[in-house]
Amino acid sequence: MSMQSQGVSAQEPTPQVSYSFTACFSVTASSEPNTLSRVLEPFAKRGLTPAHVYAMRTGTNGETMQVDLQLANTDADTAWRLANDLRGLYLVDTVLTSEKRYAERA
Repeated sequence: MSMQSQGVSAQEPTPQVSYSFTACFSVTASSEPNTLSRVLEPFAKRGLTPAHVYAMRTGTNGETMQVDLQLANTDADTAWRLANDLRGLYLVDTVLTSEKRYAERA
């Protein structure tokens, strides 16, 4: 007996969904002349260029620097390693991470 005679039609294949992953890092560090270059160093060592970098001095006397970075098209392992490298920098106080994902039809 065919599937048509039983009242069940063949199903279309489900489209593949791929994800574009953007890792986001929010770094709080002491504001020194070399802070920004040190924060960018873990990316440069891996041959990576952040898609977005925003840095601002904060605090009452500008003693703190807030650096927000986004790295497009990355994987969780790379993001985890970068965050740990950033946390190991002597100028860095805090590193917060998040991720952005966008569904795209294949």
